[in-house]
Amino acid sequence: MLAKLRSALTQSRVTAGTGSARVTGPIRHQQRLVYAILIVMALYFAVIGTLNVIVFADYPVALLDYAGAIGVLAALVFFHRSGNLLIASWLVVLILIGVLLSFIHMAEGRNYSVIWVTVLPPVAFFLLGRRAGAWLSGLIFAYVIGFVYLYLPQWPPAQMTLGAWLNIVEVLTAQWFIFRLYERSRAEAFAELETLSITDKLTGLLNRSHLDTLLQYELERCSRSGQPLTLVLCDIDHFKRINDEHGHLTGDIILREFAKVLRQHTRANDICGRWGGEEFLIICPDTPVDAAAAITSKLHTALAAAHFSKGLSVSSSFGIASQTGTDALQLSDHLLRRADDALYDAKRRGRACAVIAAGGGAYQPVPRRAKVT
Repeated sequence: MLAKLRSALTQSRVTAGTGSARVTGPIRHQQRLVYAILIVMALYFAVIGTLNVIVFADYPVALLDYAGAIGVLAALVFFHRSGNLLIASWLVVLILIGVLLSFIHMAEGRNYSVIWVTVLPPVAFFLLGRRAGAWLSGLIFAYVIGFVYLYLPQWPPAQMTLGAWLNIVEVLTAQWFIFRLYERSRAEAFAELETLSITDKLTGLLNRSHLDTLLQYELERCSRSGQPLTLVLCDIDHFKRINDEHGHLTGDIILREFAKVLRQHTRANDICGRWGGEEFLIICPDTPVDAAAAITSKLHTALAAAHFSKGLSVSSSFGIASQTGTDALQLSDHLLRRADDALYDAKRRGRACAVIAAGGGAYQPVPRRAKVT
């Protein structure tokens, strides 16, 4: 994990020196969890220190707890200002080790104080990675095992005192907090990764791979339900000219702005994504061909009214193909080929128009005559 974080850190943008660290990239969840662990540790040390003062009047141990809280707060301030995840992680783990071992020594292993060492592995493994976490936890465990072996002859018979009971309760509570924070971060990271896997990075629409999956699903559902399924394949007109005359960065901006128009002017149940390059696919479940043609008319009007970068005028050609529920189940490639043929027929007929593939009526969303291929 640490190697991945280092790689991610080099690819991420960290802005420091403004009182906060802003990170974009895959380490965002790691950073949030480090913040959470630091805050929880500081509060935990402070609460336990106060308990040692009020309940046990054990001022040396309370002083140790307060020192741990101050150290964690210092690490939090450092991390907040520098954004250095690696150093902050090591600071957290080393402070935790120092406080745990000092407490075990001061208690001479009594009152189940050694149970506190079990808090170390989940923190060390998550913050430092599998290799460093394993080595560090193993060394500390070996040290504590040796310590217990040396002190064992001096221990009185075990008694469940209030101090022992509190040690067990506090450790179990700490474990609950740590694993809850870890699981929440893991679930959020997994959800974000899942979203990224189905999303086109440039436009924010669905990517081609996920469109393929959804199209096959909708075809099968169409066959079962008897409802029509219509595809609209659209292509930005003269997009190569935009790239050649204004640069590829402008072209990327136009793609994002075009995608925004698609999102705003398609229906909630329509599935819209980037098919590749300047081509976009709209899957229209339970939609007859005339309703899909009306969508292209709406999109044509919206594109004409939209304000694109550098004052560019952007239009699109549309190819429409439909599969009715009473037809034999078609392969997605066949339906896409029909939409693609209709799209290129629209291009040949002057662009900025829609052509409906054979099997549906002709439609004219702009002042040009639409043909049936």
